[in-house]
Amino acid sequence: MKKMLLLMAVAFAMVANAQQFEVTSLQEVKASAQAPTFHPRFMPDGKTLLVTSEGYDGLALVDIATGKYNMLTTFPGAGWCAEISEDGKTIITRSIDGVSLSQNIYALDVASKRLTPVVENVGHINNVGFSRGVATIGINGVGVAKQVAKVSTLVAPKNNVFVTNENLKLAVYVNGVRNMLDPLAGQFEDWDPLYAWSSLSPDGKRILFYCKQDAYVCDLNGKNVVKVGHIQGPQWCGNDYVVGMNDEHDGYYNTKSDIVICKVDGTGLQQLTSSSDKEIKMYPAVSADGKKIAYHTESGKLFVMTIKKK
Repeated sequence: MKKMLLLMAVAFAMVANAQQFEVTSLQEVKASAQAPTFHPRFMPDGKTLLVTSEGYDGLALVDIATGKYNMLTTFPGAGWCAEISEDGKTIITRSIDGVSLSQNIYALDVASKRLTPVVENVGHINNVGFSRGVATIGINGVGVAKQVAKVSTLVAPKNNVFVTNENLKLAVYVNGVRNMLDPLAGQFEDWDPLYAWSSLSPDGKRILFYCKQDAYVCDLNGKNVVKVGHIQGPQWCGNDYVVGMNDEHDGYYNTKSDIVICKVDGTGLQQLTSSSDKEIKMYPAVSADGKKIAYHTESGKLFVMTIKKK
């Protein structure tokens, strides 16, 4: 009997530990225009979403409260890894040639919708570093930086750091110098690790990445690796939590997917959405303050949830 009570107490403690956040509201955002609203990203004001098509073509803004839809560009590939300036006035976007896959990278002025070329006719590029008005792009192993937007202060950051994937490998650029990382080398016997969904933590100290159906965290040198868990499309939620989707598929199609949150050390996994509605929830994004999560469904619905830490 004592053993049974002990097991029940441990189970209860595990459940209580997992429920670290309360979903205080869930809002469907219905855009005023009949246009694609996939892969949402929060603008810095937390009141507007940057959206694109399912295939990342075009970019538009959607007001969360009113649904007002504002098309910014129709370029193919414009929504792929778009980067937003800290003040929300400039967006780094791109146009991808569907045949050659070459790219032109642009700075998009949100107010005027004016496009200024950053680099043209370059090969495959994933993430672009964009901080304090400076866009940094890895070209042939060198971080090329270009001032593309005004900054509100003349104080420059100590290091210009950005993280990206190159040929499914993990690359870190510090002040334009590239360091290729292989945090999971030798972990899968003869299988060479391939990395995706890499991003730098808000404090600039750790890297979040995805490999072989799991999310991981490591330091800027690829060391101190921690397995977060089965989380696809992982995104930072502050410096201590990771948000993503926990999906299932039959080898061809997604059969289930819900939005989850987990501590960066891999503990306390919590499902935030309900599986009972049968919707396939995908590709979440987190607001700057960590209090809101936006996501789209497989059918193209757009939602914003508000969470509160218990």
